[in-house]
Amino acid sequence: MSGFAKGEVDYVIGAGRCHLLVLIASLMLPAFSSPRAAAQETPIAPAPAASPAVPAAPADLEQGKRLFEQNCSVCHGVNGSGEEGPDIRGVPASLGDQAVKDIARRGIAGTAMPASTTLSDREITNIVAYIRKLGSTSPAETPKGDPKNGEALYQSSGCSTCHMIAGQGGNIGPELTRIGAMRGAVNLRERLQDPGANLPKVSEAVFGNSWTQYLMFRAVEKDGHVVEGMRVGEDSFTIVLKDSGGRFHGLWKPDLRTLEKEPGKSFMPSFKDTLSSIQMDDLVAYLATLKGAQ
Repeated sequence: MSGFAKGEVDYVIGAGRCHLLVLIASLMLPAFSSPRAAAQETPIAPAPAASPAVPAAPADLEQGKRLFEQNCSVCHGVNGSGEEGPDIRGVPASLGDQAVKDIARRGIAGTAMPASTTLSDREITNIVAYIRKLGSTSPAETPKGDPKNGEALYQSSGCSTCHMIAGQGGNIGPELTRIGAMRGAVNLRERLQDPGANLPKVSEAVFGNSWTQYLMFRAVEKDGHVVEGMRVGEDSFTIVLKDSGGRFHGLWKPDLRTLEKEPGKSFMPSFKDTLSSIQMDDLVAYLATLKGAQ
């Protein structure tokens, strides 16, 4: 290092180290910056397009018709016009398909409409589609009688003594406020002619046990006293009967001499031989108008 003073030598060495560090840093800089640069330069792939909704399979009307006939026609008639159950033509159009499916699946508590535990959702969909088709092709059944004449017959025949309409009348027989929505015209006529036959049943409990409404019993107590009335409550040891005057009798079964059902009997008289065919048409026409609040 001749020709350089000691301080100069130290400066040269220091400067050399500085240049070396700068060179190393310049060589390493691309390695640190390239991932960010690559990330900035790589285009972002667009999100995949959503798959188009798969349209629902069309309803199988043939299966719906077959299932309706097997499961529903006993109450609602083969064409949906009503028998024991109401006329249901046009119901999907007024309530909506989903509401009718819910009724078919869950039933209606306190009525003869049971819940369905065996039909699949697809099968219920097909039944509802078939009912909707009935509503569009079958004219609504219109009783041929005169409702005004029928209302007068209802009052003169003493029907209001036992039946209630909109809070007015007796409470021995069933309330009739919505009978026109619950029964078809054919069924109404049958009940006027033979009121003790084919009594309505209400499904109870999860196993579908049926409770026959308005079933008559004759109980004879040990002292010979006879009580006759409609069953309104019963368990293993007791039975409650309502007599023709609306009085309730709670009876202890072990204390009874006999307890017998009286199928086919009813407090309601038959109008088969007391009303003409025209009068019967009028009374049915009036009852068919009773559909509650619309």
